[in-house]
Formats: sequence, C-alpha cells, structure tokens
Amino acid sequence: MIALHAPRLRVDRVDAAFAGTAITLALASLVAAALPSLSLRVVAPALDLALDTVALVVTTSVATLAWVRYRERRETFALYEVAAFLAFAVADGAAVLHTVALRNDSTLTTVEPGQEQLVVFAGARLIAAGLLVVGGAQALRGRPVRHPAWVVAGTVAAVLVITAAAHLGATLPALVNLTGGPHDVPVMTSLGVAIHLAGAVLFATAAWLTRLIWRRDGATGDKYVAFGLMLAAFAQLHAATFPGTHPGPVTSADVLRLGFDLVLLLAIEAEARAVLAALRRANQTLTDLRTIEVERAALGERERLSRELHDGLAQALWLAKLKIARLSSDGSLTDDARQLAGDAAAAVELGLAEARQAVLAMRIAADTETSFCSLMGRYLEDHADRFGLTVEFDCEPGLPPLPARTQAELLRIAQEALSNVRRHAGASRVEVRVRRLNDEITLSIVDDGCGFRPADEADTGFGLSAMRERAGLIGGRLAVRSEPGLGTEVLATAPVGPSSRQGGPPP
Repeated sequence: MIALHAPRLRVDRVDAAFAGTAITLALASLVAAALPSLSLRVVAPALDLALDTVALVVTTSVATLAWVRYRERRETFALYEVAAFLAFAVADGAAVLHTVALRNDSTLTTVEPGQEQLVVFAGARLIAAGLLVVGGAQALRGRPVRHPAWVVAGTVAAVLVITAAAHLGATLPALVNLTGGPHDVPVMTSLGVAIHLAGAVLFATAAWLTRLIWRRDGATGDKYVAFGLMLAAFAQLHAATFPGTHPGPVTSADVLRLGFDLVLLLAIEAEARAVLAALRRANQTLTDLRTIEVERAALGERERLSRELHDGLAQALWLAKLKIARLSSDGSLTDDARQLAGDAAAAVELGLAEARQAVLAMRIAADTETSFCSLMGRYLEDHADRFGLTVEFDCEPGLPPLPARTQAELLRIAQEALSNVRRHAGASRVEVRVRRLNDEITLSIVDDGCGFRPADEADTGFGLSAMRERAGLIGGRLAVRSEPGLGTEVLATAPVGPSSRQGGPPP
C-alpha cells in the first residue's frame, strides 16, 4: 500500500479563508439544525428550474475547461474533474428536461414534486465526489490514468443509467417519504441520510485533496474548486437534514449549491486570467529571445567583417605601403614624383591605421564578457598609440553590465567621434567620460579643437547623422555642443537596460 504524503503544512491567507469558511458553515448548520424554524424552504418551481439551468451551464463549462487542461498537460486530476463535472452536468440536464420538456408546463404551477430526480442527483453527486477523491489521490501519488476514455465514458453511462431507471418507472429505494403537496416538508429516509452523509464526507475529502494539489502545482482554478467542494459538502449535510423534493421547493442545500456554482464561475475566470498571463509571459520571453538572437547575429556579423577587413583590406594596404616604399627608394624618380610617392605612402598609412581601428572596434564590440569601461579603455589606448592624440579616459566605477547592442553602438559612436576629432578638429587633447545618471548611461567626448557651429553644418559633414542613428537604435539620443574656437562635446545617452528598439536588424 502506498502512503499518501501531504506537503508540509503552511498556513497563509488562503488556508485561513478555507478554515474560516468551513467553521462558519459548520456553525450555521448547527444553528439551523437546533432551530428548524430558521431553515430555508421556499416553494418556487421557476427558481428551482433557474438554479438547475445555471448549474448545467457552469458544470459543463468547468468540464470543458478541465478537458482542455488534460489534453494540454495530461494532468491526472484534470481528467477526473472532467468525469465528475460531466456527472453533475448530466444530472442537471436531466432535471431541466424533466421539469420543462417532459412536463410541458411553461408556468410550472401544476408540476407535482417527486423524488425521481432526487435519486438522479444523489447518484450523480455520489459518483462525482468519489471520482474527485480517487482523482485527487492518484494525482498526489503521481499516477497516470491508464484508460482515460473509460473513466469519462463510464461515468456518463452510469449517470444516464440511473437517470433512465429513475424516470422510466424502475423500482428504486425511496430517499424521502412524501407526505403531501409541495408545501409539506418531506422526511428523509435512513438510506437517504446515509447517501447524503457519505456524499458530504467524500466532497470534504475531495476539497482537502484539491487544496493539497493546489499547494503542489499552483493551478489557480484548483484553489477555487477546493472552496466550491467544501460548499458542496455542506450542501449534502443540509440535504440530509432539511430534505426537499424536485421540482418546486428551494432549500438551504440549493442555496449552498448555488454558491458552489458561483465559486466554479470564479474558477473559470481565474483560469482564464492565468492563461492570459502565461501567454503574456511567453510572448515577452519570445521577444527577449528574438532580441538576444538579433544581437548575437549582429555580433557575429561584426566578427566576420573584422576578419575580412584584417585579411583583405588591411593586408592590401600593407602591401601597397611596401610597394610605395620600394618606389620611393628608386633613384630615378624626380623630386615631384618622390613627393607624390611620399604623399601616397602617408595616405596608405592613414588608411591602414583606420582599418586597424575598425577591426579593433568590431572585435571589442563582440566581446560580451568584459565590462564596458574595460573595452572602451582598451580602444582609446590603442587609438592614442596609433594617432598620437592625448586621450584622457574617466569611467565611473561599478557600472552595471550593458546589453551587447548598447555596448557595441556606444563604441562605434566613440570611434566616429574620435575620427572626426582627428580629421577636422585639429585637437591635441580629448577627454572621454562615462557616467551613470539614474537609469541611463552617458558617454561624453570633449576635444580642445577648433570647434564649429552645428546649425551651420550638414549632418553628414561630421558623421553626426550616423552617430544619431546609432544612438536611436539603442533607444538613446545624441547631442552636440560646439562653438568656433571653443572645442566640441559629443554627448551620447542610452538606457542601461534593454530598449524596446533594440530588436531591429544590425546596421
């Protein structure tokens, strides 16, 4: 025999509400039993029919939702929920047909109460409660369902057989002793009391098992179903204590079952909200994965381009430099030709340095393991060595890791800004500062060059358009402050976290 081990007891607001509801219902039931005059009994066939109709719609909906859960997740308890709530639905459907279609009385005033449907309800509820107990125990033990179709089909067939036997004149044991018309209070037989008490015990057990399953799996709907089953258990107690007939009288048991149906509606709504929340989380995960994949593709493309630049353009420029050097050493050259060769060598040397800087920038941008400050420092040190420009670098310590795309674009902005300084500003010194301001990172590049009036220059003149586009790709912005003779400051700002605009293709 396999022991059923419950999770360690943890009391929270749900447990407190569960216990409080059970205690309240128990006290109310004791008061009603001690003072029968307080018990609810109203002869209202139309209301009784309405309650049966509501129950039919709700139980069918819950069975459908449980079936979807079983098909998607193969949850053992979900399959037993399908069978149990189909048993409820068949009994409720039989009650509606028995009251309206078979009686053919739209006003319901001439409907004579009987106990045929009471037998159907009693049998269906006993079967449903038993299924929920078995399903809960199986789920907690982790046992799969071997023959799911037999569980569902067998349950429906059993309730249909009970319904047919009750309404087609078969001799069945009486659950109540009818003493007269609909206004007379029937008396529950010993068999009826035993059946309803057994149902109460089974529903209470099923409520507890469902609570344990909710504790283990966290399915929102199971929490509400546990509360509903507790109401169903007390409804069975009230039915045994204050019996009724069908159709006609509405008793406290019917009111508790209405509460059961309302709680099931809340379970459906809670499950729908949980599904929508899960879909939103899945969509966000897909978006994040897409962003990561785009960044990975961009970094891979940069690595490929850096290899092509190093193995192609840089090697070709190096070869051209050697050829020009050999040409310059030719004694037959005129002074003008030698001057032109020297100019060509200088141009090739500059192009080679630019190519090496581009290769370095691309390789550094593809490094996602090193901090942004270290990468920027490495690039600026190489730039200063190659071009003889004094670069002072100041980076705020403790900066958070930046997204790979943000890191790469800020490095490219710095590369473009330094290239402009070298080509156009005539500066001798550059200050590069990296700071964090709230949830943004700022990159400031200040030179002591000749400066210019930004409003008088086209964006393409100093590569400002490209830098602005790069800042925009990472959800940031770019500002340029400059005056003739007072140097220039390029200020790039970008969010520290991932930006919603980083999912686009790499530039």
